[in-house]
Amino acid sequence: MKIVPFISLALATAAIASPLTWERLIESAKTDPRYQAAEKRAEATSKDRNLKLWDKIELRYQMDGFSFAKHDFELRVTPQAFGERAADKAHYEAVKNYQQATFAVERSILLYDRYERGVRYVLRQKINEINKQLLQVIQDRIEVLHLKSGSASFNAEDLMTSLEKSASLKANLLSDSTALRDAELKMMIWAPDFDNVALDPSFLPTMEELAEFLKNGVTVDENFPLVALAKGKRDSDISKAQQDASKDRNYISHIGIGYSLQIESLMEKYKDLDYSDVTKEKYGKFYDEFLEKAGKSGGCIGQYINGVCDRWDTKTVEGYSMRTLVPETDDRKTSDKFFLNVAFRLPFFDSNKDATLREQVEKLDAESKYLDEVREVNQKVARLTEEVLTLIDQWKVLKEYAEQVNASGFMEQFARNAGSDPLLLLRARESALESDLKAAKLEYDIFARYLALLDYAGGLARQNVTNHLREGIR
Repeated sequence: MKIVPFISLALATAAIASPLTWERLIESAKTDPRYQAAEKRAEATSKDRNLKLWDKIELRYQMDGFSFAKHDFELRVTPQAFGERAADKAHYEAVKNYQQATFAVERSILLYDRYERGVRYVLRQKINEINKQLLQVIQDRIEVLHLKSGSASFNAEDLMTSLEKSASLKANLLSDSTALRDAELKMMIWAPDFDNVALDPSFLPTMEELAEFLKNGVTVDENFPLVALAKGKRDSDISKAQQDASKDRNYISHIGIGYSLQIESLMEKYKDLDYSDVTKEKYGKFYDEFLEKAGKSGGCIGQYINGVCDRWDTKTVEGYSMRTLVPETDDRKTSDKFFLNVAFRLPFFDSNKDATLREQVEKLDAESKYLDEVREVNQKVARLTEEVLTLIDQWKVLKEYAEQVNASGFMEQFARNAGSDPLLLLRARESALESDLKAAKLEYDIFARYLALLDYAGGLARQNVTNHLREGIR
């Protein structure tokens, strides 16, 4: 019998059958493609970057003539403009901070979706349970009314109202069932390795804890992801404007150092040779050719014997010159074979006022957009904080009433006052459940605003946190 495959199958089955908890739901955000893409961008921009000292380096070559005798090689460097390196460094830091803030915002959005869906699921379960209890109370009330249908105290209108409430509650239960199933399917899309959902309601903070979190208000600062994102965008735009402005300060266009190579075996040039030249060793090989051409031009005053003139007119020969290609030597010093090439831009004839004005305008625009973002976040955070605290106060009133109605002493006193009429007792129970239902719906409104507040304040962007709801805004 093969034990290992059986054990592996059992472990896989157990993993699939395990329920989806809050911890696993929150952890599923890390597998989202948006999370991974933002994380990769943040990691890529956070790496050290070597800032170059020049814009470009060129190796230039020039050939003088197609004799392939002269070749110029030059290494040309285009230096960065004055202040461009500092602007590049500032822009790199701004982009890095911007991508980090983008990652925090993306993480917050993904966790917001999961928390919102989980809170909706838990509170919808709570509402569903209250609706079931309410339906049971209404059905008991209908049964009592049917029993009293022949008595003088029977109220047909009360029966019709109860029947309408029963139908409405049944419809609500169907709606609850559909909403819960949709929420389960959505959460299992995020975490496909689980086939059922088991979210613990105690994972949610109490209304008292929420009030404690917000009692001193919320102060907006640069740790808020949206503020950090706006700041990163502002710094990035400003540093980009500084980069563009610095490029106009390229007063040195380029600096080059080169070497001029000459190949003597391929070097020739035209030269007018006279008699004194061809009698020298350097041009001796042209001697016969010189005399032949000089003789043809009238320099020979004797006779040719075996093709050679026996008497020359010295004056004519010495005055004659012959134009011909002669070898050339590279007689330069080694230091003279190198050359320097520098080009300067003359700023006196190039106005830079437009670039400076453009830089100032872009800086002011970036700062204005940043302040607008901060003001908008401030307004939304203040409004959400006020709404959450107001709704919590309303929730307290509803819960106090429900607790008072459900208290044993109150119900005993009410039963004594109601006598033997069960309809009054059922109405009291219905009233308490309706108050609980309103409180549960208020809880959803409170958590919806609280989650939005956490999203703005960066409470959902923090890493290595198991329960962002209880961590609150710190």
